[in-house]
Amino acid sequence: MKISNSKIYEQVADLLLEQIKSDEFKIGDKLPSIQKLATTYGVSVASIREALNALRTIGVIEIKQGYGTIVKQKEPTFFEIGEKFNSLDQIKELLELRQIIESATVAKAAKMRTKEDLETMRHYLNKMEKAVSDGTSGEEADLDFHLTIAKATNNSLLVDLMNNISELMKDSMKETRKIFIYSRQKTMEILQDEHEKIFNAIEQQDDELATQCMNRHLTTVINTILANFNEKNNVL
Repeated sequence: MKISNSKIYEQVADLLLEQIKSDEFKIGDKLPSIQKLATTYGVSVASIREALNALRTIGVIEIKQGYGTIVKQKEPTFFEIGEKFNSLDQIKELLELRQIIESATVAKAAKMRTKEDLETMRHYLNKMEKAVSDGTSGEEADLDFHLTIAKATNNSLLVDLMNNISELMKDSMKETRKIFIYSRQKTMEILQDEHEKIFNAIEQQDDELATQCMNRHLTTVINTILANFNEKNNVL
């Protein structure tokens, strides 16, 4: 079966997952080589690598260096934030805290940012854009982007506060990106576009627009994570 059009790696990941769910590839099986999969689907080797990285990120496969790719499980695994987040209320508290802090932070950053701050933000935006293709989901660069916004406020206490919750933020970012990597309704391009808009507003020193863009982005994060948590845990 050959495929075409944009977001090729997402289409390949969907097809591979369907083959795994239908037991064409069983748990423990070794998938065909990247080159063979590229020929089978009529796509580039790079697209196959991105598809496999996406499936690895959501726990479906395991990539073993020097051996190949092994089917690990049939269903994607989402929301493994850990013991600190085992209830809906706890998850809401973290996401609400982020929205309260970061909405105010981005407004201040828009007024205070320097050329160096913008260059650092752009660096992390570029790293986020390469997520999946480079074998990551991009949460490290995502966190660094948000922490750079805090640093741009020139308020050391605010930076300390953000650093204190940075590991929890990274966990929530990782879960969001896992969901966006494998979802027919969402794409990683949506997350990238939201970050680009935040950056543009900061660059323009438009604090009101920056706040709007940050709130829109964090609302997307909140809705995405809570919807998937509810689905997993059958919360009504």
